Amino acid sequence: MSHKNVAILSCVSFNINFVKRQLTNYFASHGEKAKHFLHVASDGDINPAELALLPDMLVDASSSPFKTSELCNFGGQIANSKRLRSSQEEFGYVYIHTDADLIIKGNLVEHVNKHQCGFLKHKPSTAWPHYDRMMQDPCFAEIRKYLDISDDEIYSGRQEGSYFPAALWFEMSTIIEKFYPKAFFEEPKLLWPIEEGIVPTIASKLLESSYTYDSSANNIVVTKPLKPSTDKRNPRDLSENCVNIADIEKTLKDKPNETCIAMKWFSRKLDDPAAIEATNNLKALDQKVINGEAECLS
Repeated sequence: MSHKNVAILSCVSFNINFVKRQLTNYFASHGEKAKHFLHVASDGDINPAELALLPDMLVDASSSPFKTSELCNFGGQIANSKRLRSSQEEFGYVYIHTDADLIIKGNLVEHVNKHQCGFLKHKPSTAWPHYDRMMQDPCFAEIRKYLDISDDEIYSGRQEGSYFPAALWFEMSTIIEKFYPKAFFEEPKLLWPIEEGIVPTIASKLLESSYTYDSSANNIVVTKPLKPSTDKRNPRDLSENCVNIADIEKTLKDKPNETCIAMKWFSRKLDDPAAIEATNNLKALDQKVINGEAECLS
């Protein structure tokens, strides 16, 4: 069965070996039917040229003035989208994620081609820590005015592992680029994780008015909650916050009908047993498919 290729967009900053681990994991899932467009933060320590030269992987890596941020790295995704458009390569779908997840089950390209459009959306709670900044964001307000989006049409939700038909994503990203100038991302007082509000809100509005895709599917990344650190360490480096093998096993058991699943947050230690397990499981399944031993996942 022929599948349309998928463009995978992500932002990276530090530790090239950590990024290579993720690319190896994803490639074990999708093979040569997907290409990664990576934005390297200008204040990071990664050489984009080194990522682009990785063997057996399709990677387009580049940097721009956008820097890394604890609250918002979506400027890098805007840069990725511009580069994707200018590449003139043909992709049927666009998938977005971060540098902290790994796929634990399934073929990403097959899953995206089957469901076509999947993202998380729910009504935002006023208790959400970023609610006030979202509602006070002047750029988001201008987008809402431009698309005639009422308060009742505002959605929120984490977007790691969301995917969209390429035409829809290009329209969304063009609108976002139009209203979010580079200067916005240089003002800490304005920053919030904007993709958690603008992506589900704009996608829902355009799907309602201009597209016929079913958007009932969710994003594929299961995010483990981050507990705050009590000793000033990065919460990502606390062992209790990182995905472990038991978490993988439980997620697979709880979601037997999902054809592709990723999880976040994995430890940044390169010898992390859970990260090794995730990729080894994909490689083992791939070998079973080659040998004709695997059960159909769709």
